[in-house]
Amino acid sequence: MAISGALHFFIFTLFLCFSTSIFTSASPHQDSSQLATQICKNTTNVSFCMSAIFSDPLASSADRYVLSYIVFGQAYKNATSTKNFIGLSLKSMKSDENRRVLSGMQKCQGFYEDAIRALSEVMNNLDSETFYGLDKAAIDVESSIRACEASFSGQSPMSQKNQNLVELLKICFAVSQLYQYN
Repeated sequence: MAISGALHFFIFTLFLCFSTSIFTSASPHQDSSQLATQICKNTTNVSFCMSAIFSDPLASSADRYVLSYIVFGQAYKNATSTKNFIGLSLKSMKSDENRRVLSGMQKCQGFYEDAIRALSEVMNNLDSETFYGLDKAAIDVESSIRACEASFSGQSPMSQKNQNLVELLKICFAVSQLYQYN
């Protein structure tokens, strides 16, 4: 009987240790998921933000550092993809086509090159754990993209692509607010 009582005590203790480790390991994921959700609540388009952030499987357990990589990385990929789109569009356009659109696309190409350079610098800064200026970079890149949109002086074939990147940059700005600069 004494062995069976000791065995029950051992199993009970093992159960407590196991269940405690499950609950403590689940907490950071819940807190991290809450961090990503809180970021989205600080943007103007919560549903876009939730879709963008949680499209990355790491988002649910991400801290501010990983969230920075996720959102700035998505902005970089978006800007690169859009610049490639612009390049292909310019190659397929004829010089006698709508001059307003041609001129706007040429200007946008430069604005997107600036955006990619700035976002690449941010990614390099994140690699070296330098967080100063993330907010300024997000604002500067957003300004470039808004300038791209304005360069069409009317209906822009880039509106949706520009708007998507602007929304991503708003998320970048919200994440940058997690870092205090002194």
